[in-house]
Amino acid sequence: MELLEWMTRLGHDRVVAVQDEPSGLRAWIAIHQPRFGRTYGGVRVWHYRHESEAVIDALRLSHAMTQKCVLAGIPGGGAKTVVLADHILNRPAAMKALGMHIDALHGVYRAGPDVGFTAEDQQILSETTQWLARFGDGQLRPAGEATAEGAEWAIRAALQHEGLGDLADVSVAIQGLGHVGRPLAERLLKAGVRVYASDLHEEQLKWAEDAGVTVVEPSAILSTDADVLVPAALGGVLHDLSIPKLRCQIVAPVANNTLAHEDHAEQLSEKGILYVPDFVMNSGALIEGAGFDAKKQLNWSQELRHIGETTTQVLDLSRRNQITTLQAAQDIAEDLLAKEFAGNQTESSEKLSS
Repeated sequence: MELLEWMTRLGHDRVVAVQDEPSGLRAWIAIHQPRFGRTYGGVRVWHYRHESEAVIDALRLSHAMTQKCVLAGIPGGGAKTVVLADHILNRPAAMKALGMHIDALHGVYRAGPDVGFTAEDQQILSETTQWLARFGDGQLRPAGEATAEGAEWAIRAALQHEGLGDLADVSVAIQGLGHVGRPLAERLLKAGVRVYASDLHEEQLKWAEDAGVTVVEPSAILSTDADVLVPAALGGVLHDLSIPKLRCQIVAPVANNTLAHEDHAEQLSEKGILYVPDFVMNSGALIEGAGFDAKKQLNWSQELRHIGETTTQVLDLSRRNQITTLQAAQDIAEDLLAKEFAGNQTESSEKLSS
């Protein structure tokens, strides 16, 4: 599918191609829906096989970010930057160039961290753009901790929905102990959960063993016999080959785009596995970052609890209408967007007639 076809299908406002030859920067900034004049989305620095794969990733992720904003009650829409890591020649110079391109959008896009984006990248980017939503001038806690807190409430809601009791009664398998996976594991351990986890880095595995986590080989984590599976690494891990191997009752991903294709939500449902859509449960960092951007408020724990309430709303609609949880979440988001658009149209008409 061509770029314009993707944009039309998903309803994008614009896509900006970014290139800086001296630094080797090649990137795409996808702006989905600039609700209230602003969009939010992270900067992802990743290894893509080809340019079209990077563009599609930016389009899908920015579309999901709009849904995430709507469901989280954030007055803004979705965006995403993807940087082709393999083309970078001078990383600091590339980040400075990227910052200038973000700044040229005049605040329509407020950037945050994503996979592959480092603290050093953040510092350098801030030298050439002021539009950094998640960073909070060093006042906010790490984004992963906020995401983990919100994800805990989503997992609690899913357990209640399935009649599995509270956290202390269950086991959870976490794929990846990175920025979100590790703080989530810490929270779950404190709640009495039996935690299994895998990771590719020795320092994370050492922490896991010392903390009381049962370490599992990366190749076996998806098939671990646990009540809840939490993909917390990269997207696309639930597909035709992996889904038949799952031995969990609930899949609660904090990684974005965990499903390789939307049809896999139906496969999970047919297998009797409850799927909590990633854009429903991993919005903690967005809530804190966008909230700080708007109000300079630091504590958003009460708002993060609402992620559990939204999860319950999605799961109840799915059961009531006999549709997948992914479809239920999308339906709620689209309904909210439609009501918002209708309200704006009414307001505009009233202004014209007055």
